[in-house]
Amino acid sequence: MSDQAEKLRQLIAGNKESNMKRAKMIAIASGKGGTGKTNFTVNFCLELSALHQKVLLFDLDIGMGNVDILLGESPEHSLLDFWKKSLSLSEMTEKSQYGIDYISGGRGFKDFFQLDGHHLDLFMEELDRLIQKYDFIFFDMGAGMTQESLQFLLAADEVFLVVTPEPTALMDAYSAAKYVLLNSKNSKISVLLNKAKTDLDGTMAYHRLSSVLNKYLSAHADLLGILPEDPKVSEAVIKRNPVTSLYPRAKYSRSIRQTAEAFLQKDHDRQNFSRPELFMDRFKAIFKSKARKGE
Repeated sequence: MSDQAEKLRQLIAGNKESNMKRAKMIAIASGKGGTGKTNFTVNFCLELSALHQKVLLFDLDIGMGNVDILLGESPEHSLLDFWKKSLSLSEMTEKSQYGIDYISGGRGFKDFFQLDGHHLDLFMEELDRLIQKYDFIFFDMGAGMTQESLQFLLAADEVFLVVTPEPTALMDAYSAAKYVLLNSKNSKISVLLNKAKTDLDGTMAYHRLSSVLNKYLSAHADLLGILPEDPKVSEAVIKRNPVTSLYPRAKYSRSIRQTAEAFLQKDHDRQNFSRPELFMDRFKAIFKSKARKGE
């Protein structure tokens, strides 16, 4: 165990005693498919759990969700049960063998974002209860940007944008960030560089993206971390196990562990969020505005 990790545990323990629990809501997005977004999300959540954080992972890649596959789980419920069986979010929450909770997005179902009326109010009530139970709630969004996913991205306390170093991927990432920032200039975005050949490769890619954001949008995005290209990731996917669990000494696993520790070190004060309004206030305003417009 690293000294940094031990200090983090002590720091967080003190904060939990003094602060009222309210989960930080983080939406994880990508400008395109193939960035390794969901793999990052699952393993990042596992590392936060190892640091004694209570984490809920919400699979919002509706109809194409694969969080359960990467966890090697066969969930009993999915978001479909919110409509078909009138289950609460708590009832459909699955406990993984790795210490995190998750809600499956299921497959072959794409109507989740059409929330209105009774279902919208009920969903908000359920989500508000979950916010009080966890330290972090992550929304793993589908690849690319859609009007539907934008609602969650705008409401989130922070957006993690997962990108690879290729020029086309950086262009897609810029478009995704622009999509969010033009709708909410106060949105906080952090960039995760994945599949980097070297740390320098990842750093240079981040600076290129950061420079364009600053030049054309007068915006800034923090660097969350740089993760290496590692064949152990694909091997773990084939075996339906998180790479950090199956290969804890792999380059990718060590890097994501360091990324999680650095993130908590920077974010230890749960009350000092980057945005003054609460997630639920933003969420309600966005969805109700959408409903009034009849979108």
